[in-house]
Amino acid sequence: MTDSAPDAVTEAMTDAAAVTETRHDTHGDARNDERRRRKAMMIRAVIYIAATHLWAGFMILVFTLGKH
Repeated sequence: MTDSAPDAVTEAMTDAAAVTETRHDTHGDARNDERRRRKAMMIRAVIYIAATHLWAGFMILVFTLGKH
């Protein structure tokens, strides 16, 4: 007489490990995606702030030169 329960338990544990591993990969991808989005947003913010300051500086220069 053979008992198939240990095989079933081993198979269930293997399936559970695969599902858990897949979930961890999904969370890792989501975290990396969020980090990438934040980094891109910070780069855009720096570019926009720098461009705004350059434009404001140019406008100050134009008005200063226009007074003379």
